[in-house]
Amino acid sequence: MRQSWVIARKEFQLALRSISSYIVYLSFLVIMGSFFGTTIFKIGLAEMRGIFGFIHILLIFFVPAITMGSIAKEKQSGTFELISTLPLRLSSIVWGKALSAFLQILLLISFSLVYLAIISIFGEGLDWGAVLSGYLGILLVAFTHIAIGIFASSLPSNQVMAFIIAFAISAAFYVLRFLLVLLPLPLVRVLQYFSFEHRLANCMKGVLDLRDLLFFLGLALLFIFLAEFNLQAKNMKQER
Repeated sequence: MRQSWVIARKEFQLALRSISSYIVYLSFLVIMGSFFGTTIFKIGLAEMRGIFGFIHILLIFFVPAITMGSIAKEKQSGTFELISTLPLRLSSIVWGKALSAFLQILLLISFSLVYLAIISIFGEGLDWGAVLSGYLGILLVAFTHIAIGIFASSLPSNQVMAFIIAFAISAAFYVLRFLLVLLPLPLVRVLQYFSFEHRLANCMKGVLDLRDLLFFLGLALLFIFLAEFNLQAKNMKQER
């Protein structure tokens, strides 16, 4: 795990020196700030639940943009093969990439604390339990989207394709909740289990269900494992 943190710190520092990263960060913050300004000043709705829901939508678009080059870019340039020859485990590389992306998302989400401060000052009856569980839910779903993005980046050697694959998978988990009303009840009970939005809604209400937490953690670990397995399989093919 120590090697993963070393890689994560290095990758995070490199991201903070990249102009393209700042374009992504600035776009995220501008869109989130515009949404907050619209809801609190025009609509007059001062609550964090709507902000959490909107951040989740942004994650579907921006996490793939952050993770698409994590592995695909290095495979495209040939540097990943060089890294693979170093005394590093593939699991350490994959986890390092995932943790670096999580640090970037954590940095972006932390700016929403400004909105929380404004709401706490000018709003009334703020449910701090729902706020804390909402942040926990957002961080869990963010890491799950990151794991999906890392897996997608391990598939092609093209960053655009990695973005499309990650976006398609993440969007499918999000849209699932809105498709449930069109399905028969027995099928709804099964597919509702995989709906990110449905599970995140519980956290935003202040309800911390262990099943929701285990679902996000389990799914994130699954996609991380699939990324490791995919890279390991490709390395074995190259060695033959």
